[in-house]
Amino acid sequence: MVNEQDIIKACIDNDPSAQKMLFEMYAARMLGVCSRYCPNIEDARDALHEGFIKVFRLLEKFRGNSSLETWMTRLMINTSIDHYKKSLKFVHYENSDDVHALNDDDEACYIETDEETTVTAQQLHDVIKELPDGYRMVFNLYAVEGFSHKEISLQLNISEGTSKSQLARARGLLKKLLKEKLNIG
Repeated sequence: MVNEQDIIKACIDNDPSAQKMLFEMYAARMLGVCSRYCPNIEDARDALHEGFIKVFRLLEKFRGNSSLETWMTRLMINTSIDHYKKSLKFVHYENSDDVHALNDDDEACYIETDEETTVTAQQLHDVIKELPDGYRMVFNLYAVEGFSHKEISLQLNISEGTSKSQLARARGLLKKLLKEKLNIG
């Protein structure tokens, strides 16, 4: 069996079979990453392909400070966001004037139920996909990827306050949608 380091080295040397192998190893996981940021599967596939082109072009710069999967995930997130920005005709983010201050209690989103309810990852993913684009982007970057509001503001070219507001509103809407769709609460 060929190890990851050998595949990386061969990809840097532009070996098509190694590139295919790397793509096949990570495509499904990276498509999942892209689909969190793209409004539909076609856009996610486009972002995936653009992302892999970047992976192959930039692979020689991979230093190994993190796992290859982590490095590729970051590239896919950036590519998906760039792809999204290119496809936008108009994005509405609330003005920073509309932003309300969040305290630590606002950072958590709890769904209170009278009985135990299990939400599968697929159900949650499906409901997240229903969030408006701005909410979905901020929610995924913050809650799934672990970006700070400062990093999100730089990535999406919005203020930190807007990022916090979008997250709070995303969580509120997500809670409402989960209750409606899954009869929770």
